[in-house]
Parts: sequence; structure tokens; C-alpha cells
Amino acid sequence: MNDLDERIDQTLRERAEGGVDTDRLLAAAVTRGRARVRRRRTAASTALGAVAVLGLGVAIGPVRLPGSDPAVVMPGLPANAPVSVVPPRADGVPGAAARPDLIGADPQVLHFGFAPDRLRYLSWSAQGGVEMAQLDVDGHTVTLELSASTEVLPRRAQGLPAELVPDLVTNGVFDGSVAHAKGPYGVTVWLRHWQPAPGVYARASVVADDEQDLFDLAAALRLNQAHACTGPLRLTDLPAGAQLRSCWMVVGTFPAAYAVMLQVTDDERGAGVTVELQYAGTTVMGKAAANRTIGGRPAHLDPSGARLELLDIPRAQLFAGFNHEQSFNEAEAATVLLGARVAEHLDRPATW
Repeated sequence: MNDLDERIDQTLRERAEGGVDTDRLLAAAVTRGRARVRRRRTAASTALGAVAVLGLGVAIGPVRLPGSDPAVVMPGLPANAPVSVVPPRADGVPGAAARPDLIGADPQVLHFGFAPDRLRYLSWSAQGGVEMAQLDVDGHTVTLELSASTEVLPRRAQGLPAELVPDLVTNGVFDGSVAHAKGPYGVTVWLRHWQPAPGVYARASVVADDEQDLFDLAAALRLNQAHACTGPLRLTDLPAGAQLRSCWMVVGTFPAAYAVMLQVTDDERGAGVTVELQYAGTTVMGKAAANRTIGGRPAHLDPSGARLELLDIPRAQLFAGFNHEQSFNEAEAATVLLGARVAEHLDRPATW
């Protein structure tokens, strides 16, 4: 487990006994990030990356969705209602039904989709042999995990309080049956294990009054599709020996804000870097002054050495976060950033 995984795991455990609001985490991260950049404070610059990473990481617990509580408008963000965002299609790539062995093998691809207009994506990810999506199903957050084997599914089910793991997860049988248990604060957690196609193992969880959302999700699941996980961001140039290891994208607040996080590692050296794209529907003001140039483009290296940011992308922040002592060096991070391809129209998912 690397440094990033440990931080996500720790945060998951801290949050397991309470609700986590994905959208507000992301909106708050963007809002705080702007204020911090305006003040040009080193510590705040570092914290922005951490908030975004943890926002993506903890966005898998029981979540109250927009609309379940009175509307909260984050300062500086549009008050528009969230709009559904679908991962771009990966043409020519087989879905999980045809090639179950590909599930989780390439963090750039999700080997599943959903029937149009049935569900709204909140987030999705691919890492460690597991492909995941969180979706709004009739006002509830349902978490789906897909894998090619039961062994790679983590014992910590996404969306489940930690104390329920032994009974509901470890003993799960992939026969389509549904288990449930009382969670913190009197809520009921529902969990289903099933095989939607030969060689495909699925797990879904929800906090709700009954299990209906799990069956609605299963009915909308399509395993004859493939989609690009990385959305508007592509990494085309990596240091020798490095590979893309994981992809996370949070879209629940689109068009107000969204975020992409890609983890790149060189396993032989134990080194890596996390590339983040944070988008806000309003203009990001007061970016830090350039103190570097990367390939002729203005850039900023945080004085603490925590992150390297390209400064010439409107309404977005693109940066490489150095996660631990074995992170890539500045030159390697610059190579990754220069090879990053960002969609021209960040506010038009259909063009990604």
C-alpha cells in the first residue's frame, strides 16, 4: 500500500461512521483552493492537493445527495443544478461481458456503462483490479464495484461502515442475494453480491429504507460498453518505467466543479506522482505567480516542494502532487505535465 492509498484508507476509516457528501467536499476544495491561491500561502497550496485527493478517496461512504437537504450554495460557485455527466465512450474496446479479464486491468478504461437517463454518475474510478461507480438512484447514492475475481475486491466494501465488513462483505456469496444490517445512526445498509455475466463479479451497496435501488442499478447496468475513465485529461508522456496506476473522477457537482486524479508510479523505484485537474465553472482568480517555465509554459513550484502546477489553463488547475519522499523529481513531474492533454472545452463533456 503506497502513501496515497494509506491516506485514503485512513480517511475512509475515519469517515466510516458518518455520512460523506461527495459534492460538498469537491466544491469546498475548489472554493478553499481559490482563496488559498489568492493568499499565496505555501501550506494552503499543499492542503488543496490533499483536500482534493481525500475528497476523491472518501467519496465512497454513505452520501447525502444534493436535494436531500436544503440547497447549499458554495461561495464563488454557480448555483446551477447538477447536470448528468457520462464517461466518454471508448470505441473499439470490448465490454466486461465479452472480456471479463480486462476489468480493472487498464485504469484508463471502464468496461461497463448504464442505460441512458436511468441514473446519474457522481464519481467513477479504476484501480487495483476494481472498477467502481457511484450513482444517484432516486436520490440515494448507490456504489457499484466490478472485478474479474472475488479476491481483488477489497474487504472494505465501499459505502459500508467498518464494523459491518465481517458479516456483509467477507461472507458475501455472489448468488444475487441481498444482505442488510443496521449501521450508525439507525440507518440500514444494503449489500448485494452477484454475477451479471460469466466471469464478472459485482457488488453494490446503498443506505436506504429497502433494497430496491440495488435492483434498479442492476437493471440499468450494461456490460457491452466501455468508457474512458480519465474524462477530459490524458497523459501521453511518462518517465521511463512509469505507468498509470489509478484513475478517479468526481462529477457530482458538474457544471459547478469536478476533479480528475491520476496516479502514476514506477513500481521498481517505489516512486510516483499524482496528477490532478480541478475545474470550476467560474474563473479561477489570482493564481500564484510563475516561478518556473515548463516547455515555455508558465508554471509554479510550491515553495514546500509539495506540488508543481501549470498556470495557463483557464478555469482549471492542473498540477502534479508529490505524495511522499520517494516521489518523482521535478524534472520527471514536468515531463508528465507537459504530456498532459486537456480537453479544449472543459465544460462540454460530449467533446471529451
